[in-house]
Amino acid sequence: MKGLYYFTNDQRLSDNFLLQEATKDCDEILFVAKAPSSLWGIYRQKFHWESLQCLDRQLKLFNQSLTILEEPLQEIPLDKFDKVYVAKWNTPYEKKEFACIPENKMVTHFQDRLLEDLSLSVPDIFTEFRKKIEKIYICPKEISPIIDFPNQIDLDEKSSLKAPPFKGPHVLSSFPFSGGEKAALERLNCYTFKKEHITSYKETRNGLIGTEYSTKLSPYLAIGNLSPRTIYRTVEKFEREVKKSQDTYWVKFELWWREYFRWVFEKYPHRFFSPLGIKKRDLSLKEDPSVFQKWREGETQNQFINAFMRELKETGYMSNRGRQIVASYLVNDLKQPWWWGADYFEKLLVDYDVYSNWGNWQYIAGVGNDPRPNRYFNPQKQADVYDPSKEFQNLWASPSD
Repeated sequence: MKGLYYFTNDQRLSDNFLLQEATKDCDEILFVAKAPSSLWGIYRQKFHWESLQCLDRQLKLFNQSLTILEEPLQEIPLDKFDKVYVAKWNTPYEKKEFACIPENKMVTHFQDRLLEDLSLSVPDIFTEFRKKIEKIYICPKEISPIIDFPNQIDLDEKSSLKAPPFKGPHVLSSFPFSGGEKAALERLNCYTFKKEHITSYKETRNGLIGTEYSTKLSPYLAIGNLSPRTIYRTVEKFEREVKKSQDTYWVKFELWWREYFRWVFEKYPHRFFSPLGIKKRDLSLKEDPSVFQKWREGETQNQFINAFMRELKETGYMSNRGRQIVASYLVNDLKQPWWWGADYFEKLLVDYDVYSNWGNWQYIAGVGNDPRPNRYFNPQKQADVYDPSKEFQNLWASPSD
């Protein structure tokens, strides 16, 4: 049987259920992936290209290779294949892209979740979801490594695209790491077992400067260099073998937040990208492109906000605390559309995840899952708590400040 495997948000060989099924089922196989969009920020592009290059190197160890194209499903004749393997997505853009795959040929599976299915109805409040799930969840064992691959199918008429040249990470970046499964596993091991930074995660997770204040695993999760189950199992192993604490628990807590937004989308697919949000709430926001432009460029009247926005523009990354603060400022102080901010984050963030991004923006804007009607992050109070010496602000200050 001839198979086409399309890597999307599962760019890894380990703990990959769908890939294991494909290698078992097929006698011949072709591996393809989509080239990063030129509309993305330079660091998001760079991270994706590094991931694809790593995947190609891994496949070459098994006498395979990765074909990277602008639009794989449009450029490759699908009638040449008996089966097409692709990670399952229910979001509109992906469903539209996959619509060309004949239903009788498509083999799919959710590749980026902790849960295979949800036996309970999805609560509208995260805490209720977390308390129910934590009592019953047992993380599945890791899938056995793939030790053999089918024969490779060659595409004579198509040549794989090559990565354009990229500059190195910004000297001040909190995320200077490369993309790819190898780098992801190294980061996971380093943060947990080698340096044991996980033992202070809850205390440091609201930091703003440096590489070690948080796990920095979200970019790897976003494109599937790591599965969330791999992280969950690693944390549980650390808890068994080294130490169990509120800090180690909090890493799993954050994984449940990520998971929750996936199920919120399943419950409210038609409201997830709506300006009114899942609450169907009209915020009566203004639409002033010039005001939004100043927020985007880090040219507002607030230097704390400006520092975060310059960091995002220059590095493709921003701390979780920073994302909450700038999102609140855009909606509550500047009265600009939250979905403009979500769209901007989508273009630049190296760890862009459709569910987490849009779910969190709705949450901060007050149209999502937040049980409080108005959640406001006062930028001055936030600066006093998290940047009292203005070290972060000075780090990203412009000459005109």
